[in-house]
Amino acid sequence: MKHEDIIKFIKSQRLRWAAHVMENTRTTKKKITEWMPYKTRPAGRPSLRWMDQVEEDLKRMKIICWRAKVEDRQEWNRIVEQTETHPGL
Repeated sequence: MKHEDIIKFIKSQRLRWAAHVMENTRTTKKKITEWMPYKTRPAGRPSLRWMDQVEEDLKRMKIICWRAKVEDRQEWNRIVEQTETHPGL
């Protein structure tokens, strides 16, 4: 494989997919990504959701308002490319 660090490669692909999911304007998919359960979680450490991990990676990269940046494809591709070389990930 060309990539030296497989973890950074996977995280960059996860960000690429996050943009794909967020730019979808269909109501059904939008509700699925923004849905919050009515029930409370069981006691103990909560399991991480996929979107929690995406937001944590973006927070480490100090990227704010990322949902708005998804709309600009060139800027988002630049962010995804930075993920592969970011020292904090």
